[in-house]
Amino acid sequence: MVKIILFFHVLGAIGMGFYLLLPFLLQKMFIQKRSVLRVLYRMNFITQWILVVQLFTGGFLYTQGEYSTRWTMLVAFTYVAIGAFGGLFGYHIRHFLKSPGQYELEPWMRKVRFLAILTTVSMFMIIVLMLFP
Repeated sequence: MVKIILFFHVLGAIGMGFYLLLPFLLQKMFIQKRSVLRVLYRMNFITQWILVVQLFTGGFLYTQGEYSTRWTMLVAFTYVAIGAFGGLFGYHIRHFLKSPGQYELEPWMRKVRFLAILTTVSMFMIIVLMLFP
């Protein structure tokens, strides 16, 4: 049973690799096209659900081992950060796509890129925490 759960956990981690690529996908020439933003929004939506799967599989794997309190708190904080930054990223893209008028593109792009970078940094942090418990 543990091997099956571990398989799904690793598969989910691969699926969350989208967040590692996110800053590179937010180039100015791509971000100005609404069709590209729709794809990014959908990918973010799917990745948020993968994050839920990671919660359940990771929770099960956590109960099977012994981990320090500091490691547990860092993982919990980083996990919540990934969910929050990814959720805010999706929120801002969704509102941009639903806006009928012209959005001020430059401040919006800075905000979305900043959230993407924070999400990527959080992903790197969780990878390091998972590799060195």
